[in-house]
Amino acid sequence: MKNIFDINSQENERWLSESLGNINSNPVFVRIMRKTEAPFHTHEKSDEMFIVLEGELHIDMREDSVVLKRGESFTVVAGTEHRARVPEFVRLVVIGGRDA
Repeated sequence: MKNIFDINSQENERWLSESLGNINSNPVFVRIMRKTEAPFHTHEKSDEMFIVLEGELHIDMREDSVVLKRGESFTVVAGTEHRARVPEFVRLVVIGGRDA
């Protein structure tokens, strides 16, 4: 058992991703991000769900963007090019997003 609010990163650390395990072959991570962005990428076979616990997360797709705040979730459908972008701070859970 892990308490996802006990997982912390250093103030100068831009990206921390800690595995919580797998559900039906889908990885589950708690992630802490600060003032950073991922490169655009695609998961060809796996959807990727983002659930924001605190802070704000921007998910950019080539045609659209969404902004998620505390308690909100969004699923990027397999095959969609996207990136996560964080202007300040976010703690979130990420499910899926890995192609076998």
